[in-house]
Amino acid sequence: MPRFDQHFLRARHYAEQIAEAVSPLPGETLLEVGPGQGQLTRYLLAKPFPYIGVEIDGSLLESLKTLPLAEKAQWIQGDFLTIDLPPQPLYFVSNLPYSITGPALFRILEKQRWIRAGVLMLQAEVADKLCAQPGQRTWGRLSLLFQSVYRVRRLFRVPPGAFSPPPRVWSAVVTFERSPQVPLEEWSAFADFVRQACLHPRRTLRANLREAGLSCPTPWAALRPHQLSIQALYELWKLSLARSSS
Repeated sequence: MPRFDQHFLRARHYAEQIAEAVSPLPGETLLEVGPGQGQLTRYLLAKPFPYIGVEIDGSLLESLKTLPLAEKAQWIQGDFLTIDLPPQPLYFVSNLPYSITGPALFRILEKQRWIRAGVLMLQAEVADKLCAQPGQRTWGRLSLLFQSVYRVRRLFRVPPGAFSPPPRVWSAVVTFERSPQVPLEEWSAFADFVRQACLHPRRTLRANLREAGLSCPTPWAALRPHQLSIQALYELWKLSLARSSS
């Protein structure tokens, strides 16, 4: 197994399909996290946009610098979860390592001001959560928070055999584009409320919010997190704020 839990994309036709889905706007910079062995990177470098590649593995980074058009790129060796991203309009592209998928998605949310849209390849199970709808069992904290910022669309599935070494599960490719359901200046506080409301998915909202000393009025009290839409939770949060300040 590679050092950083990478599963390198080998199948060229999938790399071509992903590259075709990449659609930055004028003035945006392509940000690829984990370019690995460069199967997708070579197509991204050929696009008429600035490119930043973030790779944690130094040996892979040196190899990436030998790709055609690599001289146009800005290369950063580091961990996407901790590095400082440039404060500029970004279009995000990544075959996310399975071990950091959750933290990486929340990192994207933290940087929503700069990351307008992107294309992700990730476990099919996580893609199901990102694309879930209220009422489905896969609808939860990740679905709520990601869709409160981005509109998500599933493109296609990728079999284990397209990677080396092959993972044990299927992957899926999704696109996301900023379509905020919550004002940016309110989002962080709303996210804290959602985390508490979804703390125990099988419990009622009343039980989850009670742990934080918050009340939960009817008609929400007996519901479970997967039953509420973003708008319903936003209304509940606003009501909770009004009650706590009165």
